[in-house]
Amino acid sequence: MNRRGVVTRRTKGFYYLRTYQGEEVECKVKGQLFKNSRFDNQIAVGDFVFYSKSDRDDVGLITSIKERKSFLSRNRVGAEAEQIIAANIDYLLVVASAKKPPFRVNLINRMLTAAAVGNINPVLILSKTDLVDTDYIEQLLEPYRKLNIEIIPFSIKDETANPRLLEILSGNVSVLAGQSGVGKSSLLNRLYPALSLKVGAVSAKTFKGSHTTTFAMMHQIAENSFVIDTPGIREFGLWHVSKKNLACFYPLISDFEHHCKHRDCRHIHEPRCSIKNAVKNGEIHETLYQGYISIYNSLE
Repeated sequence: MNRRGVVTRRTKGFYYLRTYQGEEVECKVKGQLFKNSRFDNQIAVGDFVFYSKSDRDDVGLITSIKERKSFLSRNRVGAEAEQIIAANIDYLLVVASAKKPPFRVNLINRMLTAAAVGNINPVLILSKTDLVDTDYIEQLLEPYRKLNIEIIPFSIKDETANPRLLEILSGNVSVLAGQSGVGKSSLLNRLYPALSLKVGAVSAKTFKGSHTTTFAMMHQIAENSFVIDTPGIREFGLWHVSKKNLACFYPLISDFEHHCKHRDCRHIHEPRCSIKNAVKNGEIHETLYQGYISIYNSLE
């Protein structure tokens, strides 16, 4: 008899499921499971799957996967293939540090684009705000102020947990993503001390963080509330995105592009482009627009 569970972690070909009874079941994948399926990529943390396991079996067998309502994916590093990072997510918490490691605009823009592709609500969290002054914080966040996303400054030195962040995490499935060293695990430890996640240091020479989280893992933080911690991201190649459809997913661009003179406007060199006019009028921040051009030029 098939039973249902959700994938909480994956290591070396084994998948660990949480059942409705709160038990953990170790499983492998049934051979040829993805032969005639649109899910030809690996099963991801957050996936709802059906499995079979008898009392005599030490390991269960995943027999099918339920269609995903949302997903976070990227182009697998070193291969032209999709890598699903997490599935069935309500919120993507994009964590970027104000300093050490430096704020990476291009990485943030790519993750916001991936959130749109995967039908996820993004939240931008600026960590380590205690290391810089308020003017610098506003300078970093200004390009994103006109976006329809929440922006939450955060410092582990704050005496109380941010109430809005706790509200977002409550009753939802959220995934934290960002480069190594920005403080994803520190953030979770500050909000939920019982997790006791391992925290790494940032190199004084390279200002890059070490990978303390080596694989995506789902943690239960309250009743019906789950958060997925992910390994640090240094590169984020977009999947399902091309030069033709980038404008559909990139922040703010789709709000203005329908007023361009040319239907196939690329929003770079064309005359009477509503996107360039929006930049000129301050409706789209110049930094955000330059990020669009950077991603566009990187795509095949």
